[in-house]
Amino acid sequence: MDSFPPTAEQIEESLKAFIDSIDPNDVCKLASQHNSSKTCRRFRDAANGSYNVCYFVEFEDGTKWVVRIPLEPCVFNVWDKVQSEVATVRYLQTKTTIPVPSIHAFGRGGAVDEKNPTGHAYIIQSYIPGQSLDISAFRWMDMTQKQNFYSQLVDIFAQLRQQEFPYAGSLMPDPDGGTSPLVGPFLSIQQNELQLQNRELSIQPARFASATDFALHQYHLLDEAYKLPTYKLSRQDAELEIFGLEDLKTRLSGYVDDRLPFVLTHTDLRPSNIIVDENLRIQGIIDWEWASTVPRQFFLPPTWLAALPPDRVSGVEYRIEYRWFRDALQAGTSEPCRQLASEWDRKLPTRIDLPMAVTLRHHSCFVNMYYRGIFPKFYKGSWEDEVHKFFERDGQDGQFSLGVQQRLRDSERYTHYLEKNGLAPS
Repeated sequence: MDSFPPTAEQIEESLKAFIDSIDPNDVCKLASQHNSSKTCRRFRDAANGSYNVCYFVEFEDGTKWVVRIPLEPCVFNVWDKVQSEVATVRYLQTKTTIPVPSIHAFGRGGAVDEKNPTGHAYIIQSYIPGQSLDISAFRWMDMTQKQNFYSQLVDIFAQLRQQEFPYAGSLMPDPDGGTSPLVGPFLSIQQNELQLQNRELSIQPARFASATDFALHQYHLLDEAYKLPTYKLSRQDAELEIFGLEDLKTRLSGYVDDRLPFVLTHTDLRPSNIIVDENLRIQGIIDWEWASTVPRQFFLPPTWLAALPPDRVSGVEYRIEYRWFRDALQAGTSEPCRQLASEWDRKLPTRIDLPMAVTLRHHSCFVNMYYRGIFPKFYKGSWEDEVHKFFERDGQDGQFSLGVQQRLRDSERYTHYLEKNGLAPS
């Protein structure tokens, strides 16, 4: 019997059921337990993102906290995610001046956490007043406002760049009780998504001592992601994916530099995770759950500067906005800013480095990023001609042609399953 990954609709239903099962009164009880049994109330509605549901509580003395409960249907290993975020935030508080929420308590939930009335894993952290950066409005602000914001943002990136480690992976608490975190297996959004869709996935989280091993791991995850069945896959799309994946693999050895250090990065530093006040002063950086140490080549400037998807980093709009961002970096007087300015030079968006890193870190935009930012660096002809020649050389019974046929058969079965069960996208 075929086993297919859950659809977006099915995931949404399981998320709603999970959130509905949580009693907000139990959340307040949990918060009170960690604040000398002071009574509290919710001061705004709960909100959920991709991986947590957040409850906002206020105590009788005016103290405000956020109780974050991981969305179990969307997280493969909840406890590892919680521990890594706690270790990362506490490390940042001791090593940097990056504004992060203070963590007051965290727990595992379930039978090992009998005093937890919610029954679920959690992090309790300070509430940061303000609102998420509105990138659409930000794009049209005057340059004085932008430069003031960018000067704060580049300082955060410069501080992160200074945090070097011997491995690529995710920070975890020292099991022996030491105050410094250890680098554990690399936890990522991409690995998490694949594990949820394919619980028999053979690629397991690991830590990496070389940039090459890290890049190959990311590539293998990308390759596995595009083996999952999709609705009504066309032959052209299948050929584009297989050609791009095979060509990308041959480029890795010429791109990766094993001499560079591993540095700490947020990996999900979107505008929604940047809390600002009405004057665009950064009040806090939140949601460090997928933060990790990565090879310096994978430590990227924001891909959202032009308010466009990551696969547009090779475009003119991004280059223009990146210039303003880098001007703020260049104007920084600290040694960390000067170092980062030398590594993120003006030509970064025109080189292969940025699209390669984006491709390996943002799997959902692989096809667009590859054909916009990588393919033109190596081929003079059109992608139609090159892809046609590739499969012509492979032959009807070649491994890549057979791979296309297999993906089309998988898609056909998946499409039939979706339509038969009323799950097909509208």
